[in-house]
Amino acid sequence: MRRFFAIVSTVSQINLALMVVALINGLAFLIYYVVAGDVKGYATTINYLKATIVLAMLWSVLTYALREYIIESPIDAMIVTAFVWLTVPFSSSVIYNIAIGMNSLDSFFESISGFSGTGLTVIANLESIPYVVLTWRAITQWLGELGTVVVAGIVLPFLHASLLKVYSIERGPKFASTIRRSVVGLFTMYLAYTLLGSFLLVVSGMSFIDALTHSMTAIATGGMSTKTENIGYWYFRRNSMILVTTSIVMIIGALNFRDLKMLSTGNLKGFAKSSEVRGFFAILLALIVTTVIASIVLNIGNDIAVLIYHVISGYTTTGFQVGDIKSYPTILKAILIISMAIGGATFSTAGGIKTRRAVIALKSILWDIERAVLPREYRVVKRIGEEVLDDEIVASTITYIIIYILFQILLSTSLYLCLVINNIKEFDYIDAMFEVTSALSCVGLSVNITSPTLPILAKVILIMAMYLGRLEFLPLYLLLGYYYRRKALL
Repeated sequence: MRRFFAIVSTVSQINLALMVVALINGLAFLIYYVVAGDVKGYATTINYLKATIVLAMLWSVLTYALREYIIESPIDAMIVTAFVWLTVPFSSSVIYNIAIGMNSLDSFFESISGFSGTGLTVIANLESIPYVVLTWRAITQWLGELGTVVVAGIVLPFLHASLLKVYSIERGPKFASTIRRSVVGLFTMYLAYTLLGSFLLVVSGMSFIDALTHSMTAIATGGMSTKTENIGYWYFRRNSMILVTTSIVMIIGALNFRDLKMLSTGNLKGFAKSSEVRGFFAILLALIVTTVIASIVLNIGNDIAVLIYHVISGYTTTGFQVGDIKSYPTILKAILIISMAIGGATFSTAGGIKTRRAVIALKSILWDIERAVLPREYRVVKRIGEEVLDDEIVASTITYIIIYILFQILLSTSLYLCLVINNIKEFDYIDAMFEVTSALSCVGLSVNITSPTLPILAKVILIMAMYLGRLEFLPLYLLLGYYYRRKALL
């Protein structure tokens, strides 16, 4: 029972920290709407605050009651992470439900899409939603991709001891000599790049609030927007510069935090020598060149700048979008599916398989060829940059990619069958795979399958994809581990 209480205690602490941030957002907009005399915004903010205060009180009670319980094992930390990514979206869904009247399923969909950094939305008209909610959507992406445990460590530092073991599971390797310094250093750099992005977007023609929210969702590679047309809202109003500035912020967000630290401290040589940085830009360049060649050879006729933008958006797993992707020919959709599946760098805000795994998988083919043609006495050294890999790392990488592809096919088939059964005929299988890959890699690009009128089962399928993709199939590993442990004990 003590173990259970420790898990609940840690989950409560993380939820409480996020509700504190939600409360600050609500109070800031309450003051703004009172000063501005915005009746609709004020009413929505009052409802928003009611939900936030109740949730904060609930998580505070649990946190205080279970304050003596601390998780002790890595397995418990994994369980906490799996439950946090269900309870945190649930808390946010209550806010959406009470603030703007979204139904329970749509509220949860919007919440998990936000915190997972996906960006798919079931809100039909974003312009009708007050900025207190739109800003909260951006904050959920910003917080979710930074890492809920990092946020908790900043907002509630006195709970630091309880969060130590969760950090490595959710956020990855230490950023500095200690967990505490890692949390502060990561947050500081993340905030600095967000402010830099905001400045670039203001210069590009966005209002301050739009620039701030889009910088948050770009650096988080989340892609949620304050406009129904997404980035197309500005591009179609003759603002081409917006494609350049948002691309810069998206690429920054998709790079490894350690590489960004080298860039931030002026270690340009170290940044340029990073194997993951080189792999990231090599793959991105290959995808862009392939897209341009396909467009020219097939005489597709689409705006080349927009095509390249969507490749960058897909590969960084951001999901900013300009116009209708559904009308793209199959070859372009396939390239975007590959872009989204690969994803950005490890230890970044990006989703997907990740550049490092993709490079290891490609190099493993070459290693196998070398092993086949070289004499037996020769040993093939498996090296990525300066790092020598053992067989276990290569095997786990291949296993992850296989699991990803299996779930990609399974969920795509399920979504397609769901659409067919519900007599939704305007989408083919490649469209279903596009939408599922977007959810599984936490991207947000859409061929318009995701909508408020999407069948319930289809929404559940996409929710599953977002959840599994954000946690990199952690719940699956937990279930398999539990099964084999039970089997071994029988």
